[in-house]
Amino acid sequence: MSKQRNETIARRWYEEMWSEPDLDVADEIVDKNYDPEWVHIDAVGSAQIKHEIRYFRSIFPDLKYEILDLIGDDEKVWIRFKGRGKQMGNAWGFEATGREVEFEGVTILYINSNGMVSDRWGAFCFYDILTDLGLVPHLWNLSERLE
Repeated sequence: MSKQRNETIARRWYEEMWSEPDLDVADEIVDKNYDPEWVHIDAVGSAQIKHEIRYFRSIFPDLKYEILDLIGDDEKVWIRFKGRGKQMGNAWGFEATGREVEFEGVTILYINSNGMVSDRWGAFCFYDILTDLGLVPHLWNLSERLE
């Protein structure tokens, strides 16, 4: 039962909370002490993830996630995803380009015995985003820029 519950929580994380976006889902699935140490936002719990979602959607208002792989157990869920969106807001010191980005990543959601996300680890290819936006060369062309 916990494995199935945790996989449902992970689907809600990406399909409802991030992709719709339905920020109220954060209040239902994020633990009040949620505060990943690698995320530097001055908020905890559902307020932290809501802030993160608002920020990313201010850059990519049409941001959507597709779950490519999902495997859960009694304490965590591994998700491999693909994200897509058009950059319509300024970010990371760059003006909006209006260009579409597509990137892949992975997330591990740690889910406590109360069925709440208590921690998260994630990685995605930020370089792919910058390449799609035309801000950096493709990796295989990078040496041409360094000469």
